[in-house]
Amino acid sequence: MAPSKLPAAVLWDMDGTIVDTEQYWQTAQLNLLSDHGLPPLTEEQELGMVGSSMADASEFFARLGVKLEPQEIVDHMNSTVMASILRELDWRPGALELLTDLHAAGIPNALVTNSTRILADAVVSTLDAPLFTIVIAGDEVDNGKPHPEPYLRAAEQLGVAPESCIAVEDSRRGLEAARAAGCATIGIPHGQTLEAHHAHLVTHTLEGITLDALGELVERVASAAATGQDAQTADDAANRESEAQL
Repeated sequence: MAPSKLPAAVLWDMDGTIVDTEQYWQTAQLNLLSDHGLPPLTEEQELGMVGSSMADASEFFARLGVKLEPQEIVDHMNSTVMASILRELDWRPGALELLTDLHAAGIPNALVTNSTRILADAVVSTLDAPLFTIVIAGDEVDNGKPHPEPYLRAAEQLGVAPESCIAVEDSRRGLEAARAAGCATIGIPHGQTLEAHHAHLVTHTLEGITLDALGELVERVASAAATGQDAQTADDAANRESEAQL
């Protein structure tokens, strides 16, 4: 059998996907609410916030009763999360290894995040090698995820078709954005439950995922799109086959 065509690029979400920063965001949210005499978020509210843009988050907290301007809310969240990142940063299982393998193979990695540029740069600065070709940050686009703009812009800057790319995400918002852009998608659940209809492949870890497996995923999704195959059926089949291989 001929080897699979490799993806033109892999587009990565940041928080919860490659680095385990969700606890940092939860702490920042708790401190913000406490400072304004407000109760902690409910579990339902916390899950609903996963993958939110900073603009959406600031509006949400303002509606809850935080008496700050939107940019002041963003600044508060940024400073709290930044302090945590600089103190300690944990990478999600398999993420750094797959990033390194892709870089070594000459396949561009793009960081596509709803977080601000200052936080994205802080994460990238912890790397010993330049594993990311470009960074698309949430404060550098007109529309954050779940709008497809961040992923479309990443593909455009890399000079590749979105349909030839794979997006890796941990949230439904992010996956919605990537699929709307035309990317093949991998969902790595972290906090939010992800099902087959959310991503073309849902797997609990990136550990053991090979470059050939990524190429097969791109080809499978492209083939399903070309034949007009039912998306749900294609997703279920892709998950069953990929899980068997992994």
